[in-house]
Order: sequence, then C-alpha cells, then structure tokens
Amino acid sequence: HSPLNYAMEISRKLNQFGDYDDTTDMSVDDWGERWNKSQTQFHVSRAHPMLEKHYTALTDGKSSQRIFLPLCGKSIDLKWLADKGHDVVGCEGVDLGCREFFEEQNIPYKTEPIKGIEGLLYKATDGRKISIYRCDYFKLSSNVIGTFDCVWDRGSFVAVGTHMRQEYMNVTIPLLKKNTKYLLDCFLVDNKVFGGPPFNCTEQDVKKYFGKTCSSRKIDTKNAFGKWQESWGIKSFVEEVYMLTLK
Repeated sequence: HSPLNYAMEISRKLNQFGDYDDTTDMSVDDWGERWNKSQTQFHVSRAHPMLEKHYTALTDGKSSQRIFLPLCGKSIDLKWLADKGHDVVGCEGVDLGCREFFEEQNIPYKTEPIKGIEGLLYKATDGRKISIYRCDYFKLSSNVIGTFDCVWDRGSFVAVGTHMRQEYMNVTIPLLKKNTKYLLDCFLVDNKVFGGPPFNCTEQDVKKYFGKTCSSRKIDTKNAFGKWQESWGIKSFVEEVYMLTLK
C-alpha cells in the first residue's frame, strides 16, 4: 500500500459513530456495543416526520392495524402508533434499546421468552398494544411473530449490510399479508466516502430487491443533509420514501 492508498482506505471507513471501524457488516453484538456507548444519534426524539406525513397512506385510514417496525431501536414511533389505537410490534437486537424505550416513555412492561426462537419479548402492561421482540432479525418468521397489515421500515433495510439485503427480504416478505402497505425509508449516500450505515439505496436497488414480489412507488424525496451528515465527510444526503405493496 502506498501511504495515500492506505489513507484513502482508512478514511473511507468513517462511519456514523465517528470512528474508523469497518461497519459494513455489523453483528447484534456490534450494535449492542454502540448502544452501550450511547452512540444512537439515529434516534429521533419525536415521531418521524415521514411517518406523520404518510400515516394515512400507510394505514389506508383504517384503525386497529397490526403494524411492524423492523430494527426499531427505541423509536418513539412505536408509542405514537400505539396511541392511535394500533397493535404495534417491533424487532430489536439489543436489550438496552428495548428497555430504554419503555423506561424513557414511562410505559410499564413485562418480559417473557419468545416462543420458537431464542430471545425476549418485551410487552407493555398498561393496555397499550406495544411489543418488541428482542432477537436476531434473521431468525424471525410468521410462526414466531405473525403477519402484518402495515410495515414502517425506517432505516432498517438500509442499516443491514448490502450483502444481507436478499436475506433481509427473505425474512420480511413472508410477514406481509395480501394487502399490506409497506412504507420504506431509504437514503442516497456516497458509501465510497462514508462507510455507513446507512447504506446507499437507489430506486434501482429497491426494484432489484423488492421488485419480484412487490410493486413500488416513490412517494417522497427530501434533502436530509445536516450537521451530523456533514461530519461523515459526505457532500449530500437524500431521504427517499417508497410505498410497497405485494403484487
């Protein structure tokens, strides 16, 4: 390696956490370490603006929908949707993320083993329908978690390494019902400069992975570039939102 090439390689690996670890293939333990260090800047301290904006399209104006939030962390969206009367189910790999959600939102909860796979099910005990499956996402199946009327995929598909995208699809698509609405939140980001996550996802990528089973329509685009993204060394960061339905 010439020093220049080496410097390029090192600098390309800068990730959203501000260090130089290669995060293109993060395990649950790696994410757990980030939670332990409170490196959860991806967490939004209110309901996500794209969810608020496209809520009616996602739910078709229906109440009491069963809604899935993959790789949910401690997202306030869980509470926001439950407060609207929906049955809200998340999946998260890290216990701390689950605990912080219930504790920070002052929602009493209990835990029990997940039937069928290794993991812990966190459930609200105040009458709200909120449960979070703390387990390996790639072990999920409809036998374990059931099927859903709606999916709100906020940065979940783009958080897994690109080499895992097909496997992600293999897990996620069988959780959909015939008429499920799937709201997919993606980003255009230069991963040659910035190692990710999130990982770049173009409309072609959406069609490549979802196209066999789903129709997709881009319904929103937003310039999401801010101070945090600037610190990643990138020049632009665009959020794109798709509505997917099974063909």
